Amino acid sequence: MKNLWILPINLLLILILAIFLKIQSSLIVIILILIIFQITSLKINSLKLNKIIKKQKNEIENLTYICDTTRTFRHDFNNIMQAIGGYIKTNNIYDLKQYYNKLVPECFKINNLYRFHSKLMVNSAIYSIISDKYNIAEKNNIKMSLNILLDLNSIKIDTYTLTRILGILLDNAIEASKECDQKIINLSFQNDNNKQLILIENTYLSKGISIKKIFDKSFTTKEKNSGLGLWEIKNILNKHKNLNLYTKAGNDFFLQQLEIS
Repeated sequence: MKNLWILPINLLLILILAIFLKIQSSLIVIILILIIFQITSLKINSLKLNKIIKKQKNEIENLTYICDTTRTFRHDFNNIMQAIGGYIKTNNIYDLKQYYNKLVPECFKINNLYRFHSKLMVNSAIYSIISDKYNIAEKNNIKMSLNILLDLNSIKIDTYTLTRILGILLDNAIEASKECDQKIINLSFQNDNNKQLILIENTYLSKGISIKKIFDKSFTTKEKNSGLGLWEIKNILNKHKNLNLYTKAGNDFFLQQLEIS
């Protein structure tokens, strides 16, 4: 990084020399512009580098989490098999079923983590936003599943807009589902003829919620929330003719379907 400052310093020395020799002011202005340009470029490069480092750090943390979780499960595998064998030998089917029901969520979590990593890594921005929300969901004991049936790099929407929409919808899904006894979020990316669909469904308690009002400015079911999330999405949709959002409040799940044409 120090070497990058050599050019601006040299230019500064030239400027001082120009002043000393009373060279025409136009040359001084040109040199000043060059100095400003170089300094600005360095700042931009520094910001880009910090962004890359932040993404890589996030990816390393998630990979470490996957490895630690898998290593723990492998370490316990022998104990798990011994316990299952004990239930089978004593023909204790009832307790075997109970044990199995506790074991399945752990297997689901590990499989889901691998799916997150392998299919999301093609797009670092989407990977970062979804893995972050996944970790938040897990901390709130929310079962979050992911199904990717399309190439994330083929989505016909710029990454900035997509991550904004995804972030808001997933935040809302987390807030709603964490209040339920069954805490579930299902996220799916899929093709439908010439359209691309992103579906987010979650369990929720506010069954009497008005679909029309939730997109109004400042509408919220929480006292501490601003209620601007879905209103912001509505503004984004108004700027993109190829985007549509369909909302459905079912008996068990609240569904948000983003359609990209």
